[in-house]
Parts: sequence; structure tokens; C-alpha cells
Amino acid sequence: MKPFYRRHLRLGCLRIACSSLVLACLCQPVAAQLLERLPVDTTLDGVTRELDDTVRQVQESVQKDLLAESVLRDALIQPVDAALAKTTALVPDLLTAVLPIVDRRGATVLVDVKVEDGWRAVEREWLLLLDPTALAELAKLDVEIIEQTQFAGLGLQLVRFRVPAALDSRAALRQRLPASLHPQLDRNHIYSPQTAAPQSSQPASSPISSTLPPQAPACVDDLSIGMIDTAINSTHPAFAGVKIRQQDFIGADIESPKAHGTAVAGLLVGTGTGGKGDELQPLLPGATLYAASVFYPRNDYTQGATMMNLVRALNWLIEQKVPVINMSLTGPDNSILAQVIERVIESGSLVVAAVGNEGPAAPPLYPAAYQGVIAVTAVDQQQRPYRWANRGEHIAFAALGVSVITARSAGGYGRESGTSMAAPLVSALLACELATTPAQAVMAQLIKRAQDLGVPGRDPIFGHGQLQRP
Repeated sequence: MKPFYRRHLRLGCLRIACSSLVLACLCQPVAAQLLERLPVDTTLDGVTRELDDTVRQVQESVQKDLLAESVLRDALIQPVDAALAKTTALVPDLLTAVLPIVDRRGATVLVDVKVEDGWRAVEREWLLLLDPTALAELAKLDVEIIEQTQFAGLGLQLVRFRVPAALDSRAALRQRLPASLHPQLDRNHIYSPQTAAPQSSQPASSPISSTLPPQAPACVDDLSIGMIDTAINSTHPAFAGVKIRQQDFIGADIESPKAHGTAVAGLLVGTGTGGKGDELQPLLPGATLYAASVFYPRNDYTQGATMMNLVRALNWLIEQKVPVINMSLTGPDNSILAQVIERVIESGSLVVAAVGNEGPAAPPLYPAAYQGVIAVTAVDQQQRPYRWANRGEHIAFAALGVSVITARSAGGYGRESGTSMAAPLVSALLACELATTPAQAVMAQLIKRAQDLGVPGRDPIFGHGQLQRP
């Protein structure tokens, strides 16, 4: 059987098994309660591993060319993807509809709420890009102006305001504001990082156990790279002697989560020193990492970053003149974010974003799906797509993002999975290429370098193909 057919048949069988498992869990009250307490990916990991042997037997039993690509895609993959989307949509949300976020003293600093289309935003807060008429029009409404900020790096001015409940919808505000302001208006949406539950961990004194040979860095050049994420535990031994400049955008009074940012930074510049040599090899050992901290804690599993703080972070990174910005986070399409990302790209910086971990049938997530953003998905060591990775025509590249060794914020090292873990490799390769290649030729260089997977040419699962370390 051709490798392409084997891969897709295995994927189809695995999806059927996973869909059946989720349906069974939702039909049993006891199992449903378990799903409410645990992340779905953690629940399925053990079962899908047990299914591998069975799936392999199915692959071997299918005769050569029994199913054509069109039959696989139409009769198997698409219906199962749709069923999987329906079943995962029934899994209870780990966040309450109204979630107050408090500071160290217990005072509420913002209220994280569910809004239209299932997204989340700061309660009754909206953003508007200013032009000469915008403030005058807002003054006619019963709104509270919270701040008016000039972002010099981006060349724009933004006003953040709070509305009464009667005006808390796009339709209501558009009815009261002139049409010229409609494209400049959106909610202060909230975005999330994109990593699955940790798979394993080791104490700080233990060496990393890995069967992989030492890996070369993307390059050793003295360059700069940016990331927008949680804070980083810069005292971790992995960052000893590493050049990291952190900028906090959530405020000292709010507890800063560090797990996700530490893991991403560990891949970019971290080094393992567990007693058996450098087990964690940095992608960019000579780089200065500019890290913008934008996430606040929601619960033990999730964090949130407001749209306003994403703008602050992007503005700061542009002012630092970083050539590449890694955004391992996702959320809704937001007109403010779209225009800010466009300004970032026009300034000469490249934006790399994780495509998200919502599943193969999920709609596109942002900023990865914006025009000009380099969207990255994850694959495992066998070049199979990460089971929860989003798909779509916007995907540019795939990179290793399953069971990846990196630093843990609590100390030591462990394995992480998710599209967030794949994006840093592409960011690092881009930064290295920009050091020697004109910006307009960088993407062509990476496309040449990518190993084509799946159907020939660019596809919605692997993009142009997988990028790997040198």
C-alpha cells in the first residue's frame, strides 16, 4: 500500500476510535464527570496508544490501492471529522461563563466572560482605532473611556472603553456609530496559549532521558528574536548565561503564570545541564530573546491574554526591531488584531503563529489564519500529524511538536506536545535565514527546505511540508 494511503487510513481509524471513546464518555454520567475534571487530551492519550497495534494490523490487511484518495477523503475522513467536531463540542468547558480575575490582594482586575460564538472577552470592554472623528462619536454614547493610548511603533492610537449592558454587542454599537468606524471596532477579546497537558517531568537534578542524538542549532549567530507568551522562569538552570529581556504587560499585582513561556523559551534558547551533557539543545544559542509576558492565570489548566495587551506586546517588539515574532497562542478573528498584524508585517517583522489544538475539523484560529502570518502545525517523530492540530489552507509548515523535551517552569525538564511546541523551530529557522538572505527570498528558501508530506504540494494538513533542524 502506498505510504500516503497508509497514513490516511491510520488517521481515519484513529479518529473513529477517538470519536467512539468521546461519545461513550458523554453517554456515561461517571465518565462525563471525569472529563469535566481532566483535559481531554490527557484522557485520550493512554487509549490511543493502546489502539496503535490494532490500527497497524488494519493497515497491513488492506490491499494495495483498495481505496483511492478521493474515497478516503470523502467517505471516511470528512464524516469522521464532522462527528469528532460534534462530540468534542459537547465536552464541558473548563471555564465558567463569568470568571473574575483577581490580583494578589484579592481585588478584581477584570472579568473574563463568554461572549458570542463561544469566544471570551473582558466583560463589556471594547476597542476602537482612533481617527479624527472617533472620540467625538464615542462622546455621544453612554460609555466609560478607560484609556486612550498611542502606540508609536505601530503608528496607531487605540481607545479602550466600557459600555452598558444595552450596548454590549457589535450590532448595538454599529447602530450608534457611523459606518466608517465599524472596521475599527471590536471586543477586547481574550486569547489562549496552545500546548497540551504535560506528559512527563523530571526533577531539576535529574538528567533528561532521551534516545535522540544531539541536535545542531538552527544557527549560532548573534541575532534577536521575539515571543509573546506567559512569563519565563529566567532562574531555571536552562537559561544560565542566556540573554533574555522580559517585559511584563499584565502588572506586578497579578500572579504571572510561567509554564508555557518557559517551555517555548526553552526550545529557543534553553540548554539542558542534567549531568550527561547538553540534552536540551537550544535552537538559537547566540540569540537575545525578547519576551513579552501577556498572560494571566484562569485556573490550573488555562491562561488568558487580552487583545489590548497583545497590542502592547507587539508594539514593544516592533520598537525592539526584532525580525521574527513567535506567537504560540490562538483566539478569534478580531478586526483590531488583523490591522495590528498587518502593520507589524509592513514594518518588516515576520510573524509565526501556532495553528491551534482544537482538532482537525475546527475552524481556523487567529492570528495564524491572517494573511501574511506563517502558520505552523505539529507532527510527531513518525511525521504523523498531531491528533488535535487544526487544519486549513493557511498552514505554511509542519514541525516536530509531539513529546518535545524542554524546560519546566517548576524546575527540571519534561516533554510537551502541541502546535505551540512546533512554532519555535520555524521562528528560529526564519531568524537565521534573515541573517543572510533578503527578506523577500526567505519564504522561498524555507519552502525548498521543507520535506513534502501527504499529498504532493502544499496541503491543509502539513502545509508546504515539515521543517527540521539542520
